[in-house]
Amino acid sequence: MQDPTPKRYTDTLAPAAISDELLPVVEDLGLLDNCRELAGRGWTVVENVGGAEFTAALRATILSLSSKGGANMLLSKDKIFAEAVLQPELLALAEFSVGRGFLLSQVAASVRDKGSPCIGLHADHNWLPAPFPEHNMLLTACWACDEYSEDGGATLIVPGSGAQRRHPNEQECVEMQGAIAVECPAGSVVLWDGNVWHSNYPRIVDGQRVVCHITYSRLMMRPVENYALVKTELVELYGKPMAQLLGDDDFLDSPNGADYSKLLQTFNNAKR
Repeated sequence: MQDPTPKRYTDTLAPAAISDELLPVVEDLGLLDNCRELAGRGWTVVENVGGAEFTAALRATILSLSSKGGANMLLSKDKIFAEAVLQPELLALAEFSVGRGFLLSQVAASVRDKGSPCIGLHADHNWLPAPFPEHNMLLTACWACDEYSEDGGATLIVPGSGAQRRHPNEQECVEMQGAIAVECPAGSVVLWDGNVWHSNYPRIVDGQRVVCHITYSRLMMRPVENYALVKTELVELYGKPMAQLLGDDDFLDSPNGADYSKLLQTFNNAKR
């Protein structure tokens, strides 16, 4: 009879490596180049995620829930946000970037009208002192519900900034030297790791730029948003993938103290 006890990993997967279990998923989804871009430059773009109808519905839902430029705590406010965070492309890239057993940290939205300013250069590793860890801790996925262009207020990236593994200083925040616009069609998801310096260009054209901001984190990180009050309902609706995103695979995430039946799984996830 086969031993049901999982193997205990004693090694750690390198930051740019794809695990044996994840590789066929990445290949089937056509994401090998995206993984290489995330590992090599810290950001990537996946076009046509979910389809045009889904993006249009996501945009309309965001607008119906937003006030004063956006909204947060969206996961439990409409089923479309759960569908967004569970998109196979996003889950695969999140596992590659922030490891097996990763958590959902935040589901928010921004709505930028003409005249909306630059929000300021920063790295999403705001919870961490420098130097940042070699392994990425946060992956941001911005679902562009409208075309991304420089005049339209697209995200800007400072190429090479992630390799410095620190926050930009005041002068760098003002100058934003070398910044480029991430331009892509509506329905694309722009992803970057926690090291990359980024911001947005001011919107100088008519209309609105509507974006859903999804953040995944390594399982050791505290999520930005707390869905404890609706966790049971969400897990019942969306099953095991949602359970993982909301912490059920973490042996320490238990109202009754540590659940040691999950200890080996948690420690193994932390190394992958």
